[in-house]
Amino acid sequence: MACLCGHSIGLSEDNMRLKCAFSNNPRVQPLADGTIQIEGAECEWQRGSPANLHLRHLNDDTFDVFEFSLSNFLIVRDRQERRQRLRWQAIPIFLSKATMWLHLNIYVHVDSGIHSLADLKGKRFGVPDYQMTAAVWMRIVLRQLYGITPQDIDWVNGRPPSHTHGQGATDYLAQGIRLRRLDGRESLNDLLQRGEVDAAYGDNDSADVRPSASVRPLFVPGDATEILGAFRAKTGITPVNHVLMMQERLIEQYPDLPMKVFHAFEQSKQEAYRRARQAAGGYLLFPHDHFAKVAALFGEDPYPSGIAANRLMLKMVAEEVYSEGLVREPPDTESLFAEATRGT
Repeated sequence: MACLCGHSIGLSEDNMRLKCAFSNNPRVQPLADGTIQIEGAECEWQRGSPANLHLRHLNDDTFDVFEFSLSNFLIVRDRQERRQRLRWQAIPIFLSKATMWLHLNIYVHVDSGIHSLADLKGKRFGVPDYQMTAAVWMRIVLRQLYGITPQDIDWVNGRPPSHTHGQGATDYLAQGIRLRRLDGRESLNDLLQRGEVDAAYGDNDSADVRPSASVRPLFVPGDATEILGAFRAKTGITPVNHVLMMQERLIEQYPDLPMKVFHAFEQSKQEAYRRARQAAGGYLLFPHDHFAKVAALFGEDPYPSGIAANRLMLKMVAEEVYSEGLVREPPDTESLFAEATRGT
């Protein structure tokens, strides 16, 4: 879905036009519906699934401002041939949490003997893309909460070559990490249904998995919050999935644009918070109690912006991708971001 926003707000002909691509994120909606504006800019919005949009960014590079996988960005910056073609810089707005494997659920074969995440050691596990941010954070959670390392699991990469976001990304995996890539002739769901992998999570797209008589969900309601809450209690971190990206050519041409974009997305997030609190009484009996419980687990601002509030998170994900061999040099996370935003 594409929509052009902002014409009724009195924008001048001098405003730049930005092509923006995002998933259907409530924290971006106030920008997409025109309630919040990027100063001096009109935005043309393309909405879609992250799986399809991110593949489009890697292949076509047609958007000016967009969300992108944090781990895949680290890999792009590490690969010289990609870095020369995909000239992007990040803006420290963190649009989603790396909870895909929690909210879509992990599915397990009924004969796998898996009843909790602690049972994954020694098992065969399928993910859409091994290097995707959600999978990286899942491995961090397994290490931090259960002492399970990437080498303790046999991994299967479910996206076929035509849809993977990680072409070449796993060529230099650390010693002992075992990864099988599917070639498109069989699917992750087929392997799971036959018990040839013990557990998997999908993406509702090119690497889907489904329950059946032989396959059941691992988590019940409440498990995801408990797992993420335990991880935050131990590390002080809530895993981040996507980061805001901007083309370097725009930053070079308009040095003040990164901070204008930063402030607009922060305002959009705050407006989304206001809308959520306003609408909560339509369903929740005690909205204040619900928000207080979430704040106690994940903080008053569960999606904090800026580098300072996210430095520990960035350090943890950078260390993980380096230790697994997904990048060849230790990432300098500060340099990922547009220079004007480094004081945030």
